[in-house]
Amino acid sequence: MKTFKLVGLQVVRNEIEEDIPLIDGLIINKEDDKNRWLIETYIDKQYEPLFARLQNEHAEFRLQVVISNINNDPANVVASVRSITPMNDRASVLMDGHIVRNKTDWAETVLAGLVEQGLQGEALLKEFKHQLYERRGMKESMVNGR
Repeated sequence: MKTFKLVGLQVVRNEIEEDIPLIDGLIINKEDDKNRWLIETYIDKQYEPLFARLQNEHAEFRLQVVISNINNDPANVVASVRSITPMNDRASVLMDGHIVRNKTDWAETVLAGLVEQGLQGEALLKEFKHQLYERRGMKESMVNGR
């Protein structure tokens, strides 16, 4: 098994992406024949109801996770909640999942969409960076120190 730091997390349901700020997180490649991963997040308690609802539905859902470095592209994971452990004003959420490989590069897709909107030059660069940070589950101000 290989363990990596989880630095960004989004839950994607019905094409709506919800950023989940991480206090801490790990993602573990089980290195088995089914390409399974174990995801452990330590989050603010306000997000516990979302994961409890997902657990009660017994449904798989999509996550976008950023592994090791916030500058890495997000990976798509199909996951299910294994357990939730309340911890005062925080919670630990343990999920099982597997990474789904995309045939198209999402950065190219974002850029193509912005070009179709007619953006160019500095406006294109600014909006592209903004959307990259959002997709990585991080606000631009966290990177720029604002």
